[in-house]
Amino acid sequence: MLGALKHRGPRGARGLTMVEMMVVVAIAAVILTLSAPSMRDFLARQRVAAVNAELVTDLQFARSEAIARSREVYVTFRIDHDALTCYTVHTLGTVGRCDCRRAIGSACDALPEVQEIKTVQVPRSTSVTLQPPDAPANRIVFSKTQGLAAWEGHYASDPNYVADWADFPVGVESSRSGKLRTQVNIAGRPQVCSPGGSIRGAAACAP
Repeated sequence: MLGALKHRGPRGARGLTMVEMMVVVAIAAVILTLSAPSMRDFLARQRVAAVNAELVTDLQFARSEAIARSREVYVTFRIDHDALTCYTVHTLGTVGRCDCRRAIGSACDALPEVQEIKTVQVPRSTSVTLQPPDAPANRIVFSKTQGLAAWEGHYASDPNYVADWADFPVGVESSRSGKLRTQVNIAGRPQVCSPGGSIRGAAACAP
């Protein structure tokens, strides 16, 4: 009796047939195909959020460095490059600009009186780009006394001409999905919003 029970298997138990396995694989493939675009959009928005978070941190750092060093500190952007968009945090120079397109650590090599504090490069291969104001007003300066912020224009007659004391906007956006905009106000403090509300967790603002 016990021996008979020991060898008795569950009734009707069987493995999947080849046809059933193919159906399961086909259904899984359809589900993956449908979910792939939304996953790529999610990852694109995450990359935008990460780049913008570093930008905000660096703007705050530049402001604190200006006060700590008792010396103007700049954040200079470059977007005219096929491979990347970028910015450099650096001290004031009398002539010329740092070029963040160079290797990190050598952005200000042509300006011996200027100290490169930090350079950030965002490869276009990530589909994320920085969008500062158009040149020549594409750098921001933090004052050495109170960390106040102003746009800086670059003109042949006066390379240190202050272009505007209005808010300085920098966009971070993906060619696929997601936009953030950081506005640095006159007090030197950044505020973040998402044009069209494309990224959750940030206040929505006009495109």
